[in-house]
Amino acid sequence: MTAISRGVAALAAALTLALTGCGGTPVTNPSNGNATPAASSASPGGSGGVLEQRRRSAQARADYLALLTEVRAALSAVTPGLRWRTTEPVIDSETGCKTPFDRVPGASIALADSGGAYGGIPDADWARAWSAVKEVAAKHGFGDEHVLLDRPGDHQMSVYDAEGAELSVGTGVNTVATIYGACHLA
Repeated sequence: MTAISRGVAALAAALTLALTGCGGTPVTNPSNGNATPAASSASPGGSGGVLEQRRRSAQARADYLALLTEVRAALSAVTPGLRWRTTEPVIDSETGCKTPFDRVPGASIALADSGGAYGGIPDADWARAWSAVKEVAAKHGFGDEHVLLDRPGDHQMSVYDAEGAELSVGTGVNTVATIYGACHLA
């Protein structure tokens, strides 16, 4: 076999693997630690197939905004003095997806922002505020809790959903709630 024919054979084998999704190895999703097969988006069971099973991006974004509206209400109920900078949460930006969805056409993630509140949640109220957020978030499928920072006057906590979206709530000088969305198709 000549060097050219070996190269053609190798290219054909690589294309077959890419198009069928065979030979993929699990890739750990950094957002939620779940292993996801690294298969081609063209394969029925590959990354594109996973995204086809999820709600569409417009619905996910609407759900994220609804969740942040409830989170704001829960935080304001615990700390009535919070003054929100915006009248409602917004989709702040969109970006491409991470591996294994980074090459799926029409796939993106959204960043939803609560608008932030002037001032922090007092330490005496923080545990109650975080409990209220977790209760609201659980109704939306968020529950995998991670403590990022928890010290007097400075708290940053997150909960994740099964798709890898993260709801992050922090308080210090000011209070913020943000959703780093999961990957969805348009």
